[in-house]
Amino acid sequence: MKKSYLILFLLASFFSVNTAFAQANVQSTGISIQGIARDENNSALSSMSALPLAFKIYYLNGSNAEVDILNQTANVTTDFFGVFSYVITIDKSLFNTISNTQAYLKVTSGSTVFSNEKLQAVPYAIHAQNGVPTGTIMAYIGSTAPEGWLLCDGTSFPDNATNAKLKALLGSTNTPDLRAMFLRGTGTGNGKTGPALKTVQQDDTKSHLHGVNLNTNNWGEHSHPQNVTASGYKGGTGTRSDYNSDSPELRTFSQGVDTEPAGAHSHTVIGNTASTGGTETRPINYGVNYIIKI
Repeated sequence: MKKSYLILFLLASFFSVNTAFAQANVQSTGISIQGIARDENNSALSSMSALPLAFKIYYLNGSNAEVDILNQTANVTTDFFGVFSYVITIDKSLFNTISNTQAYLKVTSGSTVFSNEKLQAVPYAIHAQNGVPTGTIMAYIGSTAPEGWLLCDGTSFPDNATNAKLKALLGSTNTPDLRAMFLRGTGTGNGKTGPALKTVQQDDTKSHLHGVNLNTNNWGEHSHPQNVTASGYKGGTGTRSDYNSDSPELRTFSQGVDTEPAGAHSHTVIGNTASTGGTETRPINYGVNYIIKI
């Protein structure tokens, strides 16, 4: 009597892996599948080394007929509990077809259909291909950029096919130098004006005033006392004080006098407050490296 098997799928997820072979960068993609194999009595098919399965990915056309995207067969191995894992390898070019249609995954063994379900995935997850688009800038806590990324430190990168998209975005083969900088949205919005795209906005402080009274007190009309010192000859004959016919004595004298009243007035004081602060205006911050996606 021919056995039939029931397969309960636990996980089907898209993934991509970058593998370097010599000077070539080869990208392989696939769907990772995990499931449980059971017989018609719902008993786990444990420790099987050759459970033959056929995997088919397809979509339905306007006539509701199946249009194949991919067909693949494999002999899977189950563990003690009947659990198995398998990766359906998919050419990168097929991801567009899968993501732009309502794709289904059918699993069979001979004439027995174990599962025939719509793929529960969204296009952005399929197209992620290592996460983010070329030119994305992120904060990174390492000192060396991870694979597929470059440090934003102004250094040059190779002008080759791998970096062609990044070069086209930047307009050069140098990463932006973001050391000691903050990032800010470009353009004008929210009542503010940011830098133009891919340009640096220099330091600035918003125009402001500091309130202070720079006048002396008004004391009303007053005068200022002062001493006047003079020299002259005492004695002698004649009409001039410096006449020396009779050896007069040279004398020095002083006398206190007052200036003329100036009326009520004040005096303006001009100057600056004492210098304080550092070399820049900045909020509290935490040091990271910025990296850019190739």
